[in-house]
Amino acid sequence: MNSYLKLIRLPNLIIIALTQYVMRYFIIQPILGINRIKLQLADLDFAILVFATVCMAAAGYVINDYFDTKADRINKKDVIVGRKVTRRVALFLQQIIAAISVLLGGYVSYKIGHWQFVFIFFMGGGLLWFYSTSYKYYFLLGSFLIAFIVAIIPFLVVIYEIPPLMKTYAEVLVASKTNFNYLLYWVGAFSFFSFVGVLIAQFIRDLLSIKGDREINRKSLPIVVGLKWSKIIIILLILFLSVSVFGVWYQFLNAPMDQITPWYFGIFIVLPLFLLAYRVYQFSEGDKFKTGIFLIRFAILAGISYAFVVNYIVHKL
Repeated sequence: MNSYLKLIRLPNLIIIALTQYVMRYFIIQPILGINRIKLQLADLDFAILVFATVCMAAAGYVINDYFDTKADRINKKDVIVGRKVTRRVALFLQQIIAAISVLLGGYVSYKIGHWQFVFIFFMGGGLLWFYSTSYKYYFLLGSFLIAFIVAIIPFLVVIYEIPPLMKTYAEVLVASKTNFNYLLYWVGAFSFFSFVGVLIAQFIRDLLSIKGDREINRKSLPIVVGLKWSKIIIILLILFLSVSVFGVWYQFLNAPMDQITPWYFGIFIVLPLFLLAYRVYQFSEGDKFKTGIFLIRFAILAGISYAFVVNYIVHKL
């Protein structure tokens, strides 16, 4: 059982589920509450949506391990498929989980009156399959694809919430000449942060997998542009993300009554990112880079956890 839990990356799946619940109950719900508007997607339907998303990710993890055993052996990673779980069982498991994801995603899409949304799960599952079989071997394509899919995870929450909101509050929207686009902006900011953060994490993983990527002819960032330029690109991305965080605060969140946000951003997001930039600068091939991996994960989780600060500020006001 432990091997199967490792295969589907249970800790990552828990983070995915928590991210979607945090977006719904600590961002969307309190912001809607300011105007006395209530969530309209049923709690059970939302739970099914979360499970469908988790299944899509789990299927992606399984198929990636299925096609990545050679590189994992070279990079001395824990190889599960072919050793602890047979290749036939792993492939069957991936197909079952992917099918569950599409079926559940289709059910929720039908419930909100937009059955075509099921193609999000078709596309997500397909992209993860082709990422594992081919896309990750192309320069930058695989890294950008994974970052994009991760960025979609929080965005799914608002995509599935807005249609029932518009149906219930249609008359109010017409009378007030407003819409729910502000929810897209709020959740979109978290998605953008996730996109850039995961892109940085992907490039860092490329640094740690140079030996195995050479053997499988994968055109990762350090193999194409070299270690020096890879480090420069990663550091520039880290600086860009840091500036973006404070830029969002200065432009949109800079309120006199909010003394928490600048300190939170500085201590829990920007400081770890600066420390990460310094560690990337010091990086040399063969470095296990445990500190760097911890710092980027911490910064990404801190960015998502800012939702709790938003919830506190909204309720305080």
